[in-house]
Amino acid sequence: MAISVACVGGRAAYDLLIAGAFVAERLGSQPTPFGPSQPIFRCKSPRGEFYFLSRHGERGYELTPSYVNYRANVYALKGLGVRNVISWSETRGISHNFKIGQYVVVDDLIDETRNRPTTFFENRGIGHLRTWPVFCPSVRAALTETLQVEECEFESHGVYVCVEGPRHETPAETRKYAEYGGELLGQALVPEVFLARELQMCYASLCYVARYAEDGTNYRPFEDGRALPVEVEQARARAAVERIPRILERFLDVLPRTNVSCACETAMSPHIALGELGPDWRTWFAPDGGGKTA
Repeated sequence: MAISVACVGGRAAYDLLIAGAFVAERLGSQPTPFGPSQPIFRCKSPRGEFYFLSRHGERGYELTPSYVNYRANVYALKGLGVRNVISWSETRGISHNFKIGQYVVVDDLIDETRNRPTTFFENRGIGHLRTWPVFCPSVRAALTETLQVEECEFESHGVYVCVEGPRHETPAETRKYAEYGGELLGQALVPEVFLARELQMCYASLCYVARYAEDGTNYRPFEDGRALPVEVEQARARAAVERIPRILERFLDVLPRTNVSCACETAMSPHIALGELGPDWRTWFAPDGGGKTA
């Protein structure tokens, strides 16, 4: 059976790979029109198979988010037949209503990046896509049910602010993002989510809160009236990462019976209907763009 699910791993993904948390076959980097992708692994579990890609490297934190080749990674997964992408992302909490170690299935996003290619269709007048829902409702629903079954502590809504990095935010920037309505801060989901939409893939993100955003003090965060020790904070973040392989395995069981519809796989239909793109997505990157000819 063809594999339709992929996970794009965030920070510490390489730790899981080295520790053997996945029963995996290394397929390696895939060639694409946008350069080579990060190495991809074919993972097996009792509930099925999925692909796994570590954004930042397989031997360490080799690439900061600004320098990840998002287009090559998304294109490579599409080329392998992937229809559903789960992205995991470490975040810093802008809102202290989230706990350290808690999962959040984010549902909205603010893009504060500056220097990343954000489309497959540069200089082509293609890609005027509505970005609501930002994340696939079907994959989000499956993630939510998965976290419920696994009895994880999580929130099913959250606004993710994606900043350029690699530096962290200033205290004034944290206040600015809070005024925008931002609740979580990270560096990885843009342009990944938008590129997945352009290739008509279902995409959602499983975030976890690793720490709080910069507030300009050296005081430890409080929880239930008590200061949270740094070792507790670090242990919770590690535990959130360590549970991800099990969550992915459960997700494979939940997704096929999720009864929530989406329009992700028809996102480019207006361009196809106008003859600007052909029905076969692989032809979109040919010299003529794959459009209809007279």
